[in-house]
Amino acid sequence: MTTEKKNIFRRQGSASHFLFSKTDTGRLKELKKTEIIDANEAVRSAFPDMRSGSDFIDYANQQIDALDQFSAMVVRLDQAEEDKDRAGLPEGEDGHGDVAAILDRLGRKENGWWGTLDDGLFGSFLPGKNGSDSLELARDIQKRLVEKTGKTVTIGVASFPTITYKKSEIISNALKAIDHATIFGANSLVAFDDVSLNISGDKFYEKGELQEAINEFKLALELDPKNVNVHNSLGVCYGLQSHYDSAIEAFHKAIAIDPGEYMALYNLGLVHLLIEQQDQALEYFLDAYKINGYNFEVAFQTGKIYLETGNIEKSRPYLERAAEMGPDSGPVYRYLGDCYAADHMPQAAISAYKKAIKYNPHDASAMSALGSIFDDQGENPEITLMFLRESVALSPENGLFHHRLGRHFSNQHRLNNALKEFVKAKSFGYDATEDIRAIKDRKKAEK
Repeated sequence: MTTEKKNIFRRQGSASHFLFSKTDTGRLKELKKTEIIDANEAVRSAFPDMRSGSDFIDYANQQIDALDQFSAMVVRLDQAEEDKDRAGLPEGEDGHGDVAAILDRLGRKENGWWGTLDDGLFGSFLPGKNGSDSLELARDIQKRLVEKTGKTVTIGVASFPTITYKKSEIISNALKAIDHATIFGANSLVAFDDVSLNISGDKFYEKGELQEAINEFKLALELDPKNVNVHNSLGVCYGLQSHYDSAIEAFHKAIAIDPGEYMALYNLGLVHLLIEQQDQALEYFLDAYKINGYNFEVAFQTGKIYLETGNIEKSRPYLERAAEMGPDSGPVYRYLGDCYAADHMPQAAISAYKKAIKYNPHDASAMSALGSIFDDQGENPEITLMFLRESVALSPENGLFHHRLGRHFSNQHRLNNALKEFVKAKSFGYDATEDIRAIKDRKKAEK
């Protein structure tokens, strides 16, 4: 797939429309590879048997091997980073010791165990507990800590068994629940679920690790087959992999669950656009627009496809609507300029092209088109030449741009320069045969 095609999908990865945003989910693997910052000396002094980092993970894996049911809990001090940066904060007043004491008490009561994963990040295992049990215990931890110190923690909970997960993966799921909880701010509590996996998948997506993202999305659908956002996210990943049939299937499943899911409709349009089925693409864009006409991308793509298929009259209102919603979008103004130019509205086209260049100074198409209009209107030849030359410099293999530059030279009676540009235009696929012949005839006549 070309970079341009990939970017069509890449733009859709947004927190509000397509995929969630989250923090790193590969933390547990990193813990096993490197030594983790130990808790402060006050905590270690109070709990000399406390395990941390890879030692804690290795011990936990040994203990859970014999368990048929258990829960894992990850507890993160909300102010850990801020406190760490505060010079002069006495040991024992940073909240570590208080959290450790609460987890130690809980572990003794429930026959579980705990340790540190990182500075300000604790892990706890509770044998025989399901997700609901652990949520109640987690709420109690939050309540006790606030009452005692005024500090807060964010907690992620996961349990075994959960679908096909191995026992050793449950602490990782609790970390994903932490990522999920982060969306809600400090003092939040989340049990690992399909949304946690959607958030995890989105993180892989943002890093370009598409297969890992797909794996997470598929697991999310095992937990909730009717999660519309996950089906849509899965389709985006398939689209980026050029697996268009799978992408189409995923988007159709999203729409079947929620016919009003306009982003899945829009994504279907993008897929059909990529496989050069413009009619089908337009149908889905229009369906999406009927549901939500206030989305920039929907309006823009609808207007763009109308323009590219020669329906100038219908393209204009959609492009103008897109310009209203995205007033600093260079590409919108360039296409709007093309629309005005095709509709014989040169002044409106000039204004649009100028805005396109303002917001995207490297838009060769807008520069070439603007220079061409200036040439037609007999504007300052130096300014006209500046735009036409710059467009060729930015896109030296574009035959149309060379032809426009050649036409300007021809209008200025610079025949050698014109001939040179027309020859280049022809070499890059633009039919300039008649232009070349005409210049040669003019040169003969002048001799």
